[in-house]
Amino acid sequence: MIKMKKLVLVVALLYCQILVNAQSGYKQAIGLRFTSHTTFDVVALSYKTFVSDHSALELNLGYGGKNYIVPNTGGTTSYSPGYSVSGSYQYHELIETASNENLHWFAGGGLNFFNISSKNNGYNGFGTGVFGTAGIDYKFKTSPINVTADWRPTVYISAPSAFLPIQIGTLGLAVRYTF
Repeated sequence: MIKMKKLVLVVALLYCQILVNAQSGYKQAIGLRFTSHTTFDVVALSYKTFVSDHSALELNLGYGGKNYIVPNTGGTTSYSPGYSVSGSYQYHELIETASNENLHWFAGGGLNFFNISSKNNGYNGFGTGVFGTAGIDYKFKTSPINVTADWRPTVYISAPSAFLPIQIGTLGLAVRYTF
């Protein structure tokens, strides 16, 4: 009987700890990130983990694609799929609000590697870029859901020849399950 009481007590304490953690933010999250950059990461599997109170790492595995005109075909277009892997460091800071302690701003930077398969040689090939990132991060108090909105301007170190050297208009929205 004493063992059963101890077991019930341990389970109750663990449950309370889970509730406290669910209301105070999150340590890790996994979900999807959607962006305005359709070429290689319109949708990405997104994983985020905090390595300290203010520092987080985010990893994305992306897919995208776009129709490009194929040269010397009279205007024929061809779908060109692209794949990407990116990783970033983010510094998070609390935004003081009257009703929510789970809203943060963040800033940081990272690297992006991508490959596009296209019949248009100007868009075909491997590329890499360095990007800055800035945005807001919100964790719902009563559910294990996190939403992030960000901006990632990118400077390409190498890219297919038709790419501009700077991509400034990439906006993103991520929805993740926290644990």
